[in-house]
Amino acid sequence: MKKFLLFAVVLLVSSMLVFAGGSKEPANLTPVLATGDWTTYNDRTSDGGSSISNLATKEEVIDGRTVNVHHVTGNVTTQFVYGFAGWGIDADEATMELYKTADALSFYIQGDGKRYTIKYKISTVEDYAYHEYTFETVAGEVQHIEVPMMFFSVGQPAWGVPIKFDQTLVTGVEWQTHESWRLNPRSNPFEVKMWDFMIHPSAGKKKAAAKAPAAKPGTFGKLTTVLVADNFQYGNGYQAQIKVADLMNGHKLTKGDVFVIKATYTVSRDLENPIFVGFADTTPSANYWKTLSYVQKGDEGPPVAFGPAAKAGEVVKIEAVITIERNASNAGAAANALYFETVGKGKKGAAGSGELKLFTMEFTEFSLTKK
Repeated sequence: MKKFLLFAVVLLVSSMLVFAGGSKEPANLTPVLATGDWTTYNDRTSDGGSSISNLATKEEVIDGRTVNVHHVTGNVTTQFVYGFAGWGIDADEATMELYKTADALSFYIQGDGKRYTIKYKISTVEDYAYHEYTFETVAGEVQHIEVPMMFFSVGQPAWGVPIKFDQTLVTGVEWQTHESWRLNPRSNPFEVKMWDFMIHPSAGKKKAAAKAPAAKPGTFGKLTTVLVADNFQYGNGYQAQIKVADLMNGHKLTKGDVFVIKATYTVSRDLENPIFVGFADTTPSANYWKTLSYVQKGDEGPPVAFGPAAKAGEVVKIEAVITIERNASNAGAAANALYFETVGKGKKGAAGSGELKLFTMEFTEFSLTKK
């Protein structure tokens, strides 16, 4: 059985009316298929136990139509109290531009009777409380979900910092399991098929925000004290992530950028190994960790050395050259994070297992300059 659901808003004493029916686009406003790379994510970076399969895409015949279906399965746990898993599209430039002036987004889904959310991510939200719209699926049935953009403007989670919705600041779109059905601490399986994710162009013209400016040559933010914390939960040592707005001054890291860091610093304890430095995108669209200054499984170059295995109080003077190998997802601080890391003794996967514990870096000189 196929169901077509069209959602619309009618404002009557601040109430919302949702109804089923048909819609017809003007001839020159045909919906456009969103294009890009489909990805999945889960709560493992928050020490959770939720899982999701690699998103499988293949042709299927559904209701007499041959469509490219994105199929995901997984399980949500409350090992992380706010357990979640989801999928999204790393959209190409053309699709990103279409988002900015769209009237609505739509997609077909064959669900499992559970509730899900579609999230419209914008760069001014930095606490992951993205504007969202929640919808119910019907087990085994095909549904067509159409979401007017105005729905996102009233759908930000209450736990986040309230941010005015501006669709022109888009950084991505993704779907996620909903908190309402985390009923069992260990077992909340889910399975959905989705296809034809479409962007509905606007009948009128909307002014798109200017693109995030690329970093121009010059000197950027300063550092004084940096706490390098235990990172054995995810890696094999200690790490500091610098995610502050004035580090890059609103600029977005772009492939080919070259930066020079000149620094003089001391560390608060003896180090077991040298320190390295780099840039990373730590946003949900990057699955919370994507290196920008080198690619770990590629041949674009090793991490950049930032000092020896120094003794406590030893003065280190360093000049490091960093080349950006991949674009940041947006101009926000979390997408353009500077990080320092060093290897130490501890158990990978066990938070807090580092034998020598955290330490600080005290900078008496720090300059970040783009060539």
